[in-house]
Amino acid sequence: MRSNQVQITMASRLNSAMLDSQKELANAIAVLSELPPLENSSLKAEVVLTLDKMRLLHFKQSGRRRQPPLIVCYALVNRPTILDLAPDRSLIQDLRAKGRDIYLIDWGYPDLCDRHIGLDDYIGDYLESIVQCVLDRTKFDQVDLMGICQGGVFALAYASLNPERVRKLVTLVTPVDTDVEGFTLSDMVRETNIEQLVEAYGNLPGEFLNQIYAALKPLQLGVIKEMGLSRSIQDPSSAELFLRMEEWINDSPDLAGRAAIEFAETFFKGNGLLKGSFHVDSKAVDLTNIRSPILNIFGTKDHLVPPASSQSLKEAIDPKTHYQELPLPAGHIGAFISDRCRGKVIDAIELHLNGSAFKQSS
Repeated sequence: MRSNQVQITMASRLNSAMLDSQKELANAIAVLSELPPLENSSLKAEVVLTLDKMRLLHFKQSGRRRQPPLIVCYALVNRPTILDLAPDRSLIQDLRAKGRDIYLIDWGYPDLCDRHIGLDDYIGDYLESIVQCVLDRTKFDQVDLMGICQGGVFALAYASLNPERVRKLVTLVTPVDTDVEGFTLSDMVRETNIEQLVEAYGNLPGEFLNQIYAALKPLQLGVIKEMGLSRSIQDPSSAELFLRMEEWINDSPDLAGRAAIEFAETFFKGNGLLKGSFHVDSKAVDLTNIRSPILNIFGTKDHLVPPASSQSLKEAIDPKTHYQELPLPAGHIGAFISDRCRGKVIDAIELHLNGSAFKQSS
C-alpha cells in the first residue's frame, strides 16, 4: 500500500513538471514569434584607424572633463561586440557614461591573406600604431590601457616594452601563469598540434575554437543549456539578450595561422610571460619592467582562465609597481557583463584610473 502511494506521488510530480515545462516552452515560442528582427546596435562608433583587417573605433566621451584616453584591447578570439552587447549590457557605454574617451580595437576577420601575421604584427605593429594614433589625436603623452582575456596578455606585453607610454593598466579575466593546476584550456592546447591544423587550414578555424570551449563544460554548455532553453526566454527582453549572446558565441573569427602557432607555443606551452620566452620584435617581455599602476580583475568561477592564473600577475611584476585586484563571483564573461558584477567593475576601473584605491565588497 505504501509502495503504491509513493508511485502515485512520483507520477503526480512528474506530470506537474512536464506541464510546467510545456507551458514554459509554449511561452518561449510565443515570445520569439512576436519578437521583431534584432537591430545591430553594437559598436556604433567612428572608425579612426584601419590597418589590414583591424579597425580602431572611437566612442566619444559624454562629459566635458578632459581625461586621458582609454584603449580597450579585446582578444583575437570572438568579437568585441560582447563589450557593447545591448544598451543595458554595455561595458563600453557604462565607461563612456563616466566621461571616458574610449578607443576600442576591433581585430576583424582574418582570411588566408593574413595567415602569416604574427604576434610581432599584432603587438609590435598594430598596437603600437594604435597607441601612436590615439596620442596624436588627443595630444596626451600617455594612454590608459585595458586588456581583456588574450587582449590582456597583449596589453601586459606592450606595457612592459613601452612603460613610458602607458599611464594606467587594467587587466580583465587575463591569463598569466599557464602552468597552474586546473587550467584545462592550457592543458588542451599543450596536447593539440596547432601547427598541423594551421598547415591544413591556413588559419585556425573559429569553429574549431568554439568546439574546444564547449568541450571544457560539455554538460553545462550542452545538455543542461538545451534543457533550460525555455526558461531563458520568458519575455522580449530576456529573449533579445539570449539571441544576442548566441549570436556573439557563434561569431568566431579565424585566428591568423602564424599568430595562433606563436601564441600556443610561447604563451601556453612555454608559459612565456613568466619564463621570459615571450618575445615581440626580438625583445623579451619582462613584466618587471611595467611601471603603470595595475588593476587586475578576474572571476572566481572562471572555467576558461583559473583565478590562480590571473592572480600570479602580482608576484610577476616589480614589488614597487602599484597593484590592486578585484575578484568577482562570476565566470569568464559574467565578470564584466552580468548585472551583479558590471557595476563593481565600472566603479573599480573609475577609482583606479582616477588614482584611488577601492574597497572590495562581497
